[in-house]
Amino acid sequence: MKILLLTVVMLLHPVHVSLTGIDYNSENRIYTVFVKVYTDDLESDIKLNPGCKEGPFASADDRYSNYLCDRIVVKEDGKQLGLKLLGYESDALEHRFTLEAKGGKTVNSVTVINCIMTRLYEDQSNMVLFRFNDIEEGYKFTAADTLRKYIVK
Repeated sequence: MKILLLTVVMLLHPVHVSLTGIDYNSENRIYTVFVKVYTDDLESDIKLNPGCKEGPFASADDRYSNYLCDRIVVKEDGKQLGLKLLGYESDALEHRFTLEAKGGKTVNSVTVINCIMTRLYEDQSNMVLFRFNDIEEGYKFTAADTLRKYIVK
């Protein structure tokens, strides 16, 4: 009976969460960004605000790249890096994106902005795992807290 009640409660109040991993490779100065979101939430958020530019878009890659450029930002010492969508996988439940950005030669701080679905849900949680050399930190971004600065040097 308790399991049935818990299931009903979960259906009435869905979880709004995304997962993001940001890994820095110091040998080639490349940031690799992995993003995982629920498909239904992604489509709802794109309908609300497609991203950096208005459509129409030539391909799904262009559409998703446009969406992500508005929702995920990585800056080195205040300078925004250009994230490039390398590819994505999807099924009926979720979308998984891989992006990449080239970093500079010397870095003192890295700022991450994560606004995935924060305009759509007030209770949105965006879990991020940030790795840069010896630094590894998890952080929960919310609709009210979308920016995190890491001192890396």
